Amino acid sequence: MTDDLVLAIDAGGTAVKVCLFDAGGTIRASANADVATLHHPDGRVERDADAFWSATARTIRSVVGTAGGARIVAAACTGFGNGLFSVDDRGRPAGPGIVSVDHRAQPLVDRLGREGRLDALGAMNGNRLWGGQTVMQIAWLGETDPDAFAAVRWFLPCKDFLRFRLTGQAATDPTDAGGGGLMDLGAGTYSAALFAALGQPGIADRLPPILASSAVAGHVSAAAAAETGLPEGLPVATGMMDVAACAVGTGVTGSDRMVMIAGTWAIIGLEVEATLPGSPPIINMLHRDGAARLIAEGSPSSAANLGWFVGKGLAGGIDTAEAVALAGASPVVARRCHFLPYVQGPLPRQGAFVGLTAGDDRASMLRAVCEGVAFQHRRHAEDAVRQAQGVWPEVVTADEVGALGAAICGAVAGGLHADLSAAAARMCRVGARHEPEPAHADFYAARYREFLRLDRGLLDLATPVA
Repeated sequence: MTDDLVLAIDAGGTAVKVCLFDAGGTIRASANADVATLHHPDGRVERDADAFWSATARTIRSVVGTAGGARIVAAACTGFGNGLFSVDDRGRPAGPGIVSVDHRAQPLVDRLGREGRLDALGAMNGNRLWGGQTVMQIAWLGETDPDAFAAVRWFLPCKDFLRFRLTGQAATDPTDAGGGGLMDLGAGTYSAALFAALGQPGIADRLPPILASSAVAGHVSAAAAAETGLPEGLPVATGMMDVAACAVGTGVTGSDRMVMIAGTWAIIGLEVEATLPGSPPIINMLHRDGAARLIAEGSPSSAANLGWFVGKGLAGGIDTAEAVALAGASPVVARRCHFLPYVQGPLPRQGAFVGLTAGDDRASMLRAVCEGVAFQHRRHAEDAVRQAQGVWPEVVTADEVGALGAAICGAVAGGLHADLSAAAARMCRVGARHEPEPAHADFYAARYREFLRLDRGLLDLATPVA
């Protein structure tokens, strides 16, 4: 069994990682594919779907070439949740892929808010409605471009688009369907009532079947085998949204742990018995093949802010490792500016340095960026814990957990493990544990309160007067 491998594809907001894992969860080989994400001046954030697939296929081929005599028994994908990829009835992209930091549908959400309908609609899918949500992106397309809507055969989340290109079969799983706001979670099916309430009943006809995350959702086609080097007929698991994959990949298979994801988005996820009435989280899904409910709070306000500041604010004069070292060398207990980590929104929030003085320098600004991201993660953690009725779970950290979560799905689909829980128990290991520094507690508590105060004030300034 040690020579049996699973290919995992983790498609993030900025890059795609392809890994080969063995049955014990060890990475045998990996490579990254750089993919172009287009940030348009009007706020649209898109990805050329064909270029996305081609870069992924080339990277798969490079990784498969390192397998040697080992047998690849299955493949699986994970990818950023929400956003949207559309294909027509010939399987071709029906338009650019929409990335989850794109909020073109926010005007629709705002209008529903003015009409007083958000609470009732959120009760139908168990999620808070927002502009980058899959269901709102689809409803927005139906309202603004009915011809383009009619040309779509399948509306697919990111990972399901990649699997579609691997297999030619359309499918999704409960994490992407639920976390994208498309499901009646109680019934475990798509929410026809929600689609009708949004004035778009035709959505239901364009959504793929919902399969278990660890199920075999198709097999590598001859065309995909030629592009990727994978064997034709290889089983491909349905997979999970990246939030769910990271949760499984860190061994979050109970309410005693939470997963904290720092990438384009700041995400905090944990399993709960139920959500609070009248207060839906931003992501709410059926998880672990129906064994649990996973909720998450988050926003596009995480580590990508550091990448922006290093690449654009500092004009690429240093790399990320140097930036982190500079931030770490800046004194902790000292006066410095604050940073609000919203360079990618969501509007009306926008990124800002506040309180700059002549005493600030590159190092103090880098530390402020890192603090702002950490404070936003703390805010989302507090919101998530309220859903868990005040129980603070243990925080676990590990490396490449999204790809590992996909590999766990593939390991079950490929017969290496009996189910997701068994696979997670065998393949997950805690990479590190971090304890807070008690001497800094009061200082950071005060800075966090000031961060929240500044955020409220600037949000008021940025919100247009009706």
